[in-house]
Amino acid sequence: MLELKLISPALTVAATEEPHVLHYDAWLIAGGICLIALARQIFGILTPPAITPGRKHRADAEERRRLCSETLVASLAVIALSPARYTGLAVPLENAKLTRYDRRDFNADVLRTVIEEFAKAGLVTVEEALFRERRTVVAPTARFRHLVAKLGVSVTDVARLEGRETIELWSGSRKSRHKKIIDYQNSLEVDTLRDQMATINGVLNAADIRLEGGAVGPINLVRKFRIEQPDGLHSFDRHGRLYGGFWEDLPKDQRYLLTIAGEHVVDLDFVSMFIHLAYCRQEAEPPEGDLYAIPGLEDYRQIVKSVMVSLFFRNSRAQRLPPGSKSALPAGWSMERFKSAASDFHPSIAPLFDTNVGFELMAWESEILVAILLTLASKGIAALPMHDGIMVAEGHKEIAIETMRNVSWLKAGRALPVAEKLILMPGQNNSPLWSSRGASE
Repeated sequence: MLELKLISPALTVAATEEPHVLHYDAWLIAGGICLIALARQIFGILTPPAITPGRKHRADAEERRRLCSETLVASLAVIALSPARYTGLAVPLENAKLTRYDRRDFNADVLRTVIEEFAKAGLVTVEEALFRERRTVVAPTARFRHLVAKLGVSVTDVARLEGRETIELWSGSRKSRHKKIIDYQNSLEVDTLRDQMATINGVLNAADIRLEGGAVGPINLVRKFRIEQPDGLHSFDRHGRLYGGFWEDLPKDQRYLLTIAGEHVVDLDFVSMFIHLAYCRQEAEPPEGDLYAIPGLEDYRQIVKSVMVSLFFRNSRAQRLPPGSKSALPAGWSMERFKSAASDFHPSIAPLFDTNVGFELMAWESEILVAILLTLASKGIAALPMHDGIMVAEGHKEIAIETMRNVSWLKAGRALPVAEKLILMPGQNNSPLWSSRGASE
């Protein structure tokens, strides 16, 4: 029997895990005729668990195995067929009480058993979990891919059941590997947040979104909120960013492969949004020019941005640079020197350093983004969210920019600057390229 190590679904994916895995979604099912046929054929291949001789398998247990097998087939079909080129399926296998985030048809025990049956049948390979680093990763084999091709399965054959929770609540700090998902109670606030996500996901799934000309399968974005401690007040006013879009992990030099309704996309970002929101919070005006151009570090923008943002996610006085930062900065730069330079450059927002206000700024950022998505959705325009920006079809660029500025004015009290990021084509330099609408973010 395969020994599958268990890891909590609450643990974050570390850098050691393949960055473009598909995360297991128990609500994916076979919808098209070809995928239904594949699911039935594969279930017939599986060897059921051993039982006492002379006894029959319980009907309810067989049904749980069948439902679990079908959703595993659906997820693996996405990996085999999606132009997003996922490397595997990250699967949570923790034994735990079922919560609002789980299907009630089967549990982790059944999923673990079915994965073992798939592996024995030569349908998948299994890369075991690394404790506190990554989940178990399951990948389709050549045999599985052959069956997919033989039956003519398409990624559009994959369907989704209703009921997956789109509002998630997690506990833990920004860098903690001990994040835990929280089973909260419903409220009118959460119902509103969930309705918003239903609208956004509905518009995205109704749009003809393609990658390299190929259909991409069902889209289900979720919104993740954060509290500090598992037993803390269940609130939804921190973090709130959207996750789950295949385009979020798409390398910049492959975004030119994205189309919406046959049009190439444009990439629109709020310029230095995090710093602008900090200034909005302080009711102060930012300086002119690049807000990350700290004197003496003008040529180190990316690392300056990373260290600068980290100052908003500290509960106590920052004394050390984040891991990996020291070697990326010029010689002689310590956290003390960096924070002093950042405070001199941004005196109005320096009081926010070391106050752990970062998740509140994230929530503000996400509130603006969700309002933009909903406003565009009301006009029948699908937009792909990117935390502090969106991608839309070229023909909707001007209305999208106008919407971003108007919504930020309503939500933040000022129209935040918007820049169009140039979509890189093959062979172009991978450094950020920007239009004349604004400085780089």
